[in-house]
Amino acid sequence: MKNQKILGIISMALVALFWGLSFYSIQEIGTTIGPFTLATARFGIATLAFIVILFVSKQDKKIAKEDRKKVFINALIGIAIYYPLSMYAINLIPASAGSVLSAIQPIIIIILEAVVIKVAITKKNAIAVILSVVGALLTVGVIDGQGGSFVGYILMFISTCMWCGYTVLQQPLNEKYSPITLNVYQFAIGTLVMSPSFFLENNNWSAMTGVQWFNLIYLALVCSGLCFVLYNFALPRIGATTSSLFLNAGPIITAVLGVVLYGTYPTLTNGIGILLTVVGVTLATVDFKKKS
Repeated sequence: MKNQKILGIISMALVALFWGLSFYSIQEIGTTIGPFTLATARFGIATLAFIVILFVSKQDKKIAKEDRKKVFINALIGIAIYYPLSMYAINLIPASAGSVLSAIQPIIIIILEAVVIKVAITKKNAIAVILSVVGALLTVGVIDGQGGSFVGYILMFISTCMWCGYTVLQQPLNEKYSPITLNVYQFAIGTLVMSPSFFLENNNWSAMTGVQWFNLIYLALVCSGLCFVLYNFALPRIGATTSSLFLNAGPIITAVLGVVLYGTYPTLTNGIGILLTVVGVTLATVDFKKKS
């Protein structure tokens, strides 16, 4: 059981790393193709990859009749709605603030867990959530006055709520099916729903550079493919609230990349935010009880 928790923690740490880097990839491609088309393309590529993996690995491909509606709803809110909205919002706000309102995920999830699946809110988790949320906001500079489009922040808030709903509703499914099986069906549904964007948005595929194609493949195979497997693997092992706390490390990743790419060094406020985020995640994941 302890080893499973450790594996869950490692999985979420990798997800936080890869998703933290994704904001710059999205902005890189967003100058050439639209946000809905980008979401469709990355999940379309990931779907094809997962279909191959599913057949090669010979995993169970069946979804029980009573769970098909749940799988469909989660595909809508966690992919078809969340990703286009978040990608559009990212193009309206600074890269380091791309995960700004995502920082309140733990608050929404801890409430949803208590209401929907009756998970008790512990004092330790409540403190960890508060520290992580404040830390993430300080890290990206929102409290310190960082700018951006108001519409962008509203859309990011809506997409964050969609992701929180997906996370909580996905937990019971993860206990019954493998992440790869779920991803094949949910990715395919999300891709089909978003596919009209290829014809509705003004896309300039011929102008795509080699760097942009590389970023698209990274978003498809790593951020959509690998990260969804790791995320769904971690959920039943460390819980939705703790998983969401790891995602608040995303702003730390983008801040570090900002130093490397643009020479934008974090302020004292950002540094305090990073420290609070790390403390919050540590508090949620480490068992401080003494062994008898």
